[in-house]
Amino acid sequence: MFGPFGSHRRHGIAACFGSLAMLLIAICGEVRGDDPVEIALSLHPARIDNLAPPQRLLPADPDLKPGNAAVVLLRMPWEQRVWMQEWPPQLAEIAKLPPGDPRVAEFPFDRFAGEMRRAAYLRNAEWNYPLDDEPLDEILLPDLPGLRQFVGQGMSVWVNQQIATGNLESAREGVLVQLACARHVGRTPLLVNQLVAAAIADQGLDSLERVVGAPGCPNLQTSLRMLPAALSSGIEAVQWAAVIEERSLPMKRDGVPRAGDSESWTRVFDKWLDRWMALVNPPSPKTLSAIRARIAVAGRKAFASEPPTDLDLETASDDEIAMRFLLVTFRQIHEATEMAWRLEQPDAIAALVPLDARVSELEPVFGGGLLSFLSHPLNWYLPIHRFGRRARMLEVVEALRDAAARNGGRLPASLADVPARVPVDPFTGKAFLYEPAADGRSARLATPPIPGVDEPRYGRVYELTIAAD
Repeated sequence: MFGPFGSHRRHGIAACFGSLAMLLIAICGEVRGDDPVEIALSLHPARIDNLAPPQRLLPADPDLKPGNAAVVLLRMPWEQRVWMQEWPPQLAEIAKLPPGDPRVAEFPFDRFAGEMRRAAYLRNAEWNYPLDDEPLDEILLPDLPGLRQFVGQGMSVWVNQQIATGNLESAREGVLVQLACARHVGRTPLLVNQLVAAAIADQGLDSLERVVGAPGCPNLQTSLRMLPAALSSGIEAVQWAAVIEERSLPMKRDGVPRAGDSESWTRVFDKWLDRWMALVNPPSPKTLSAIRARIAVAGRKAFASEPPTDLDLETASDDEIAMRFLLVTFRQIHEATEMAWRLEQPDAIAALVPLDARVSELEPVFGGGLLSFLSHPLNWYLPIHRFGRRARMLEVVEALRDAAARNGGRLPASLADVPARVPVDPFTGKAFLYEPAADGRSARLATPPIPGVDEPRYGRVYELTIAAD
């Protein structure tokens, strides 16, 4: 389903994946940095109410209604063209403003918030991407940038409006809408959709941080406990990434050349290079020749100890060696990635660390960033699964608010002194790092470092302060 783009599914690969690459750069750029993300949170002590029904942050299954959320989400922007011309260029800037800013108050988003709430409570989201068409790497995804704007940034501004007016119940409902719609975006088994869904969910949790820090916010620990570890497993997306890559190879359509047929292997290798080089800046003929030679050298080295049964290393051409090496490498990386994603998070990350290192070693051979859709599997896995890590960390914040409410407004000396349940970090299986000040009025809560992952940007630090009443 492509809205107004439905009759133009096939454009050139550069148009499709050039824009897609820019989208990925934009998403990843939001979390890049040399240090963990630091957030200052002003806490108002509030006890966990075990008697009141928990306020949900995702719709309960009995509350879902039949219907296709994708239709609602795709239709919204195209029915409000005057609004689309005036406000979206300002949206990214307005979304960064604090709740009390006048520009936040004047932002007209109610009509969209209502429609997104309707989408959030629909049971299904059928995007109808042509996944059975070939070549799959030419599928257009024009809806993704708009969905990030509306569901991510637009709803964040709307939540800020509710916080500014003290309507925290509506603000909490706005977060629910963001998270539920993020889950809808991730219902198509494409890795880029999963990454966009994760980015929207991150914005929803950013909104939730502001709600938790607002005066009068009830304790939401039970609500957070009901959130899943992830909005999608991502396994289907990993499998489809392998299928997309495999179906995009020339030999999938033209047939695998016979062993020793050097001319056919060269034609196949030429087609592969032309196709994949369209994703990056076209290299000079000299650079292209160097890439061919590097892949062939790497292939001969890899096959020296264990060559394919029908391969004669002495008579095979360099292009045959290079193309066979590509096929074996892609298959090994995809299989290892899928197996890792099936593990529990600490074990999955531990399995992906050496695989990520192998990709780094191979990148110079393949011309940099050319290895596969799964290049640097950790760059897919960690953002997609970060949702659960952040939710569990906010659970700890709420447990600390409960402890402070029981202790005269003072934070506990350690997490062991917290009466409520204190979850561990799902990425490491270790406790979150907690450093209280001596007076009990402030503390630092941080994610522990991930073994083997030198990426502080995936960490988070809360500077917590008990608000003065």
